[in-house]
Amino acid sequence: MTLRIRVGQLIAFFFRSLLWSLNLLLVLYTCLAYWLLYSLPTQHWSAGMIMITLPVAWILNFVVVCLWLTDRPWRGWLSGIVLLLGIGLFGSRTFGWNQIKEFTGEGIPLKVFSYNVKTFDLDLNTVYDYPSSPRFRRLANYALRYDAPIKCFQEFWTSTTVPEYNFVQRFRKAGYPYSYILHPVNRESRGASFGMAIISIYPIIQTGKKAFDAPNGVIWADIKVRNDTIRIINVHLHSMGIRIGRVLAKDEISGVKRETRGVLSALRNGFIKRNEQINDVQKFVQESPYPVIVTGDFNDTPYGAVYERMRRLLPNSFEEAGHGFGFTYNHLPNFIRIDNQFHDPRLSILNFETINYVTDSDHYPIVGTYVVK
Repeated sequence: MTLRIRVGQLIAFFFRSLLWSLNLLLVLYTCLAYWLLYSLPTQHWSAGMIMITLPVAWILNFVVVCLWLTDRPWRGWLSGIVLLLGIGLFGSRTFGWNQIKEFTGEGIPLKVFSYNVKTFDLDLNTVYDYPSSPRFRRLANYALRYDAPIKCFQEFWTSTTVPEYNFVQRFRKAGYPYSYILHPVNRESRGASFGMAIISIYPIIQTGKKAFDAPNGVIWADIKVRNDTIRIINVHLHSMGIRIGRVLAKDEISGVKRETRGVLSALRNGFIKRNEQINDVQKFVQESPYPVIVTGDFNDTPYGAVYERMRRLLPNSFEEAGHGFGFTYNHLPNFIRIDNQFHDPRLSILNFETINYVTDSDHYPIVGTYVVK
């Protein structure tokens, strides 16, 4: 055996050993994520970081299986088993296989529409200095004209100064006489408000709210739907702080490192704040004397602690009636679902849709159709 062959064998052995060691670490990491997700033993931010990276761990395990198939197929069984253990999570939280259910005529079909409108694409510092943009008009018209009796908005903005920007009045003219808004006047000089809104064609008989850092918060409204009453809870939790575009835009390594540290710090703060904020949401659910629908921008993926806590309280509408992946974020990273609806088991669901062809905001609208009996 020549020296060249022996050196080649040693190099191959080294890389196989390195891959196997990394494979073992990856399997342990994936199993840790499973355990944290199923048991929620802690609400520490580091646990949340591990949980939301579960899809990345799945992809890496699949790559490892493919690599072993080219050289040592029997070593691929370990990652293969880990992937099989995650099929239930993938099938329930990641991809919707559901069919649209027919309305039988028993009860009242009720659509609940939710949309983070990103202040209708307005620059709030110069909003009164320039005419409105085509994107603003598209966003406004879509929000006004979409056919749903109850609409919930995050990053909602309205002003009494300019009729075109007075969305409370515009919704009233469009047939929605009832509304409830968080941060009703936080730009007093111009009569504007920036926060959240519940808009309804049905009477709102009682309301409540908890404001977080603007524009985040949670608001609820008890709405009388003919002879019944339901509670709609509109949620906008603290931002995830993911700004991948800023990281990719940096040319120098120092800039990339600085932006990456900023993203990680924002993720950490987001985990901590959302875990505190979801306590108020759960309180409003548990105190409701009526069936509840919770909707909004949770800024948490289906593998996060906040999502899991809500899922243990109420069924998730996408999981019960959604289709496809249902990604709701319209910026990098595009492949996440952070807008959700959860519903009371007493309200059966017919359909849940992510309207991903409406691209004027950084979120896609979501809408669930329920039966109020």
